[in-house]
Amino acid sequence: MSVPMTDVNHEGALKERLYKRWFGLAFRHTQAEKLMYVMFISGLFLWEPLQLAWSLDRWLLLMHMLVGASVFTLVVGAFWSSHRRLIVNAKRPFLRQTGTVIEWLLLLCTLSGFYLFFFGVTGNNLSLVIQDVHFYSSMVLAPLVFRHAFRWSVLNIKQIVMKRRKVKVKA
Repeated sequence: MSVPMTDVNHEGALKERLYKRWFGLAFRHTQAEKLMYVMFISGLFLWEPLQLAWSLDRWLLLMHMLVGASVFTLVVGAFWSSHRRLIVNAKRPFLRQTGTVIEWLLLLCTLSGFYLFFFGVTGNNLSLVIQDVHFYSSMVLAPLVFRHAFRWSVLNIKQIVMKRRKVKVKA
């Protein structure tokens, strides 16, 4: 015989499921990491010395801005927020230190990105400095994230090769 579920039990169960989902998000980095690399590569293509054709550059810039202001902020923000507890409580000093540096770089890159999104590069000194902060913080951020999560990274060559070998063995 089952006991009828009351609103209190249902609410407690819902809170527990949400907490477990949020806790699990801290370990699901694939989307956040892939999105960060996409933003990094699209940002590199926007770099002035490359001088892409304006017809390509404008669409790339639009994609970079829209994805950065919406999807990137939501996905990476949610991952960071759930992962923050791991950064603070990490037993390995390397992970704790790189995680803290990544947090600051992510904050710099995001804030400078929003400034550029809303105001752009107007040619004055402030906008040029913010553009450089955005560019150079991302140049440090991407490789640091890769090194921070090396064993679990989506770019881990050894892991990719091992997965392919397992697929071939099964076939």
